[in-house]
Amino acid sequence: MRISFSWWNTSLSPLGRRRATGEQKAIAFEVIKYLVTQVGVDCLALGEVTVEDVEEMITSTGLNGYEFVDGTLNSGRLQFDTGLLYRKEKLQLVNLTSLVSARGSRSMKVANIIDFFVPNTERLFHVFVSHWPSRIWCKQNSADRHLLGVRLRDAVLELNKLYDGPAHTILLGDFNDEPFDSSLSEQLLAVRDRNLIQKDPTLLYNPFWRHLGEAIPQEPGIPCRSYSGSCFHKSGIETKWRTFDQIIFSSTFLGSSEWHLNEKYTQILQLHPFDTFVIKPNEIFDHFPVISVIEREEANG
Repeated sequence: MRISFSWWNTSLSPLGRRRATGEQKAIAFEVIKYLVTQVGVDCLALGEVTVEDVEEMITSTGLNGYEFVDGTLNSGRLQFDTGLLYRKEKLQLVNLTSLVSARGSRSMKVANIIDFFVPNTERLFHVFVSHWPSRIWCKQNSADRHLLGVRLRDAVLELNKLYDGPAHTILLGDFNDEPFDSSLSEQLLAVRDRNLIQKDPTLLYNPFWRHLGEAIPQEPGIPCRSYSGSCFHKSGIETKWRTFDQIIFSSTFLGSSEWHLNEKYTQILQLHPFDTFVIKPNEIFDHFPVISVIEREEANG
């Protein structure tokens, strides 16, 4: 059995404010339709959406066999702007909660936590969907970013206590930090070293360490166009690309259970012709979707 997880920051409605034109919505809906019908994504988390966006999308694309989890929740003055589509055949919704952390008089959105039961198995998957603040409002390596990583890790460890060991946990979203930034590497402890995880199963594995540079190697005399990240910053100075969009896994997917990460499918989906909109000036789109796949080891080997 195979289950694919994908995240895409759509850029349609940041902080719940709808800004896309009819043409831009049509482009976004085509990307989502492609991810579901052609790529076969089973669990698609979306960022910067409203319920109205998703309702329009479902109507226009005619998706069958999927349910929508509304993550556009209010928590005091905070507005979450994520949602999730999942294939009913492979996943059954159990629970949805919001994880919010306070710092002084302010509150911060850490994640929405969606619990899924996998039919015909005894497994619960715990999916954390995050959209952390832009660096415009929350600077790199700020105390707020450290706290987001700490609180997200605390929540993962609390889940582990329920199982007397690592839970089947998947964390995905737009963290507005790269894998090497302190919030993810030092506070969340989402590492690149699989051997280290064998020694300390409480660590998380981040396969997107592999996706920090050019997607296609340079070869003499062979022109090629590739992109070196998941998010395009049109005004970037030292780089216009960042790998802000990631999918992170607990150690249970690295050999300690019947479910395994098949890392060859972990990708930044640099879709053509959508890529032309991502790098086009004055367009709202600036993120590519990302995807990862897990597989279950069958009883017959």
